[in-house]
Amino acid sequence: MPQSPFLDFDELFARIGVLGHEFHERLEALDGTTVTMRGYLAPAAPGSREVLVLTRAPAATGREGGTDQGWPEDAVFVLPAAEEAGDFAPGRLTEVEGVLEHGPLRLDAAGASSLVRLRGARWAPS
Repeated sequence: MPQSPFLDFDELFARIGVLGHEFHERLEALDGTTVTMRGYLAPAAPGSREVLVLTRAPAATGREGGTDQGWPEDAVFVLPAAEEAGDFAPGRLTEVEGVLEHGPLRLDAAGASSLVRLRGARWAPS
């Protein structure tokens, strides 16, 4: 993967609270640029390859290929590049590169709302 700025999960939100989420200044500065993150991929919905979720720790799945419960507050939704058909192994640390987007967005394919996304993403095991 080409070198792009690395974004850590700790740089997503400055604050998470009952009144909402405050985006971290580094996330806002990198919005619209290609970044690399490292975490664990899982399908956002059972059997889905359209939308994946990147988490800092392996996600507990409710059933094969997905989860029925909410994702962690700092989960990043991953929208794969059209030609990306790469396999991934849930529970295996993975490096993901994509264009960073932030702000509320409803992802119908995932049946979820997203605050942070990587669009046109590609990945490789770390």
